Amino acid sequence: MTADPQSVARDWITIWQSELTAAATDPELIEGFTRMVDLWARAGLAAAALLPGGADAAAGRAGAWPQTGAAAAAAAPDARDAAIERLAERVAELERIVAGLTPDR
Repeated sequence: MTADPQSVARDWITIWQSELTAAATDPELIEGFTRMVDLWARAGLAAAALLPGGADAAAGRAGAWPQTGAAAAAAAPDARDAAIERLAERVAELERIVAGLTPDR
């Protein structure tokens, strides 16, 4: 006896709807997926920044990203660079501290 194709399709759709509903309400799966998408987005933006003109296009407006290549090398050093570097180091240090306080899941 062969199964009715429409009945098999309905059963298959019902099973997948149930699975997707369960996945959409699973906090661990949501957190993992969110982290994965965040990593993909960061990687894409970093890759776009390496392309000529890609940084501005990726940000959607001119000047949103620091210039790279010859344009960046030709820029005169700014007295604020050292202060900005110290702030960036402090932010990185604080991020490491917060990461140590956050419980792993």
